[in-house]
Amino acid sequence: MDRKDFFSRGIKDLTRKAYRTPPGQWLDKNLQAMSNLLSPAWGFGLSAEKPSDPEPGSTRNAGLPRPPGALPPKQFLEACTACGDCIVACPYGAVFVLPDVHGPVLDPNHIACHLCEDYPCIEACPEDALSPLDEGVLPGFGVAEVYAEACLNSDRKKGQKRCRECLHHCPVEDVIRYDRQGLPEIEKNCTGCGVCVENCPTGALKVAWGTPDPLQ
Repeated sequence: MDRKDFFSRGIKDLTRKAYRTPPGQWLDKNLQAMSNLLSPAWGFGLSAEKPSDPEPGSTRNAGLPRPPGALPPKQFLEACTACGDCIVACPYGAVFVLPDVHGPVLDPNHIACHLCEDYPCIEACPEDALSPLDEGVLPGFGVAEVYAEACLNSDRKKGQKRCRECLHHCPVEDVIRYDRQGLPEIEKNCTGCGVCVENCPTGALKVAWGTPDPLQ
């Protein structure tokens, strides 16, 4: 390894470690929220006018789910004014907008929904397009999928400690278990929040959802 590569990799490692500290995570969340707020799409790329006669379907648009508590598509589009209050309220910067798509979406493979206890995005919605969830009910965005060849446990040497980052960080009980080889298996009660994706050191997990609906 030449000197340039040595310093380049060293800086990347230091940056990665810094972002995993509590101050680094706080900074990352706030910078992301600011980025979403200042995005050219927010407030400029979206029209506050409601689309006419939207097609019914799931809450997913452009292949991406809506924020927690989103009403069914037709009701959501009628209620959402694209005010952006949920974007500002999300402490993780997970809620954002896309050009030509009315209202907020999120991408658990980019920034996870951390299933906040008080759901500030729902609390911030002035039109109830995001409505409070019943007690014990979790939002559903999709289901995490495992890419076994990328998992650290797929090439684990004898005596080597198993990686359990996905299980350790999963906010929902009894979603992740391991087979004999140590590979994670995802149960049906997975919400697709993306927290496991966010914490997997090798990118062996991705959230998948159903067939994307047309842009609305």
